[in-house]
Amino acid sequence: MIQLIHMKELVKACYPVSLEESAQLWHDIKPIKFGDEVPVVPGQTTLASYVIPEDAAYLIILRVECYITGLTPGTPSFGQFQPPPFGDFWWQYTDVAIGAGQTYRLTNVVDGLIYLDTDEFLIAKGGHQLSLVGSMNVSPTDTGRFVRTLVYAYLIGALVADRIGASESEYFQPEPTLVRGGNP
Repeated sequence: MIQLIHMKELVKACYPVSLEESAQLWHDIKPIKFGDEVPVVPGQTTLASYVIPEDAAYLIILRVECYITGLTPGTPSFGQFQPPPFGDFWWQYTDVAIGAGQTYRLTNVVDGLIYLDTDEFLIAKGGHQLSLVGSMNVSPTDTGRFVRTLVYAYLIGALVADRIGASESEYFQPEPTLVRGGNP
């Protein structure tokens, strides 16, 4: 149901002037869900990843849901759902060409609470692998626990992308101010 609501809102954001134009915009949107389940471990981890097809103009991410759960029977956290992990996270592109493996950050590094359980408006270009990556703060009680992530995204064509504009997911940290004649 959330995907139909998202599609309706995307069409409304394009300000169609007729029912025919609304139908044309509706058919330019294809819903996609992706995500992963990864163990809670220290160090860099990929929580969700998707290869955007080359023939798709753009992918727009509208919702990210993430939580921690324990799946080891007999542990105190078994079957309990807890908030997303703490740590630093970011969205990044990865080249999909064989042997390239080059990564490019699409967003700044911010606290996980901003990216991991939120409504989003992030637009990514086709022909890339898009990943939600981060470094979790892990405590000794996190042994045997998993992070589950689900991303609601939509492949959109140029017709919709031209109407809704650029991505609004820019979280910038302030730059240090320079003092005349001195260092920051």
